[in-house]
Amino acid sequence: MVRYAGDPCDELMQQYNQAIEQRQQQEWEASVAAPLRKQIAEQQKQIADQQNQIADQQNQIQTLQVKIESQTTAALQSEARNRAALDLVGACLGVGLAFFVAFAGFQRLARNSVARKPDQERAASAGS
Repeated sequence: MVRYAGDPCDELMQQYNQAIEQRQQQEWEASVAAPLRKQIAEQQKQIADQQNQIADQQNQIQTLQVKIESQTTAALQSEARNRAALDLVGACLGVGLAFFVAFAGFQRLARNSVARKPDQERAASAGS
């Protein structure tokens, strides 16, 4: 069978061959692309899951930071109260000790004063 260029039969045969080649190309692309599309979709899902995990972990970190800050503040306040209580106890002991020393000193002075009076009275009556 001889075909001539420009012959309607030849043009139809060329169109048919092009259509078959195009169909084969599409089928090949589909067979290659389908698994790739599936793999891309799975990877996108994994990325989304990982982003959700990261967001959850960031929330947990922020919650823990707030908790640590509040515990630190509570510990510092407790330490300040304990220190203030110890300072108060020390001040009370200091005042008590000072009072005791003053009272003991006053008693000693009072005893010495009472002991000198009879001696002074004897000396005055002896001199008269």
